[in-house]
Amino acid sequence: MSTTTVTPAATRPSVKASAARARVIARTELRLIARSKATLISATAFPLLFAAFVIAQAETARNAAVGMICMVLAFFALFAIYLTATTTLVTRRQDLFLKRLRSGETSDGAILAGVMAAPLVLFLAQVAVVAGVLVALDIPAPSRPWWILVAVVGLVASSLTAATATAALTPNASAAQISTMPFITVVLGSLIAGPLVESRYLDLTPGGAVVTLVRAAYDLELAGSPWFATAGLALWTWVGVDLTRRYFRWEPRH
Repeated sequence: MSTTTVTPAATRPSVKASAARARVIARTELRLIARSKATLISATAFPLLFAAFVIAQAETARNAAVGMICMVLAFFALFAIYLTATTTLVTRRQDLFLKRLRSGETSDGAILAGVMAAPLVLFLAQVAVVAGVLVALDIPAPSRPWWILVAVVGLVASSLTAATATAALTPNASAAQISTMPFITVVLGSLIAGPLVESRYLDLTPGGAVVTLVRAAYDLELAGSPWFATAGLALWTWVGVDLTRRYFRWEPRH
């Protein structure tokens, strides 16, 4: 972070107070997203389109559950979390909303948690919609579902920290259309290459790691290892955290 304010322990907000303030910020962000037609459409259109696609291709989907789940998780994480969170952080920083929040008693962690909670809620709602459709269509359930849970947690964590890191390097909302492309390209490129290229090193990419973890959940043959894939997602999360700590600014970048 750019500047760090040391708060005396006696006046430091409690965890309960910080959580309450983060919830207030999250509700505010959800209302702002709901008022923005462009953001609302981009954040909700994909689950509806995917649900319609699954229904239309029901028989094919039963034979391609792994591919469908990988696509759903990666696309939703990119569009609902990564793009929305990056744009929101850059916009709120440019209009001094973050600076005003920081001038009060709200901690830095509560501010970021509140802003990031809204995209996370959208992601979970989207996944719930599509999961309901998959269950209704009697798509085969995974034999080891905990690996899908690991994929979701890792993908969410890496997308959130990638968003804060990208926002740290992005001067304005218009520039975010370009600065977000490298991470999107890496995720989608490795997602496509995952089933085609038999290399364990693809597990070190977000898309490749998700493919390996979902295949492990369905007990399919693997080129890599679910533990290596978990380490890959953890590595991307750590890189995002490190870049955020080094370069994030609370005031507008010029």
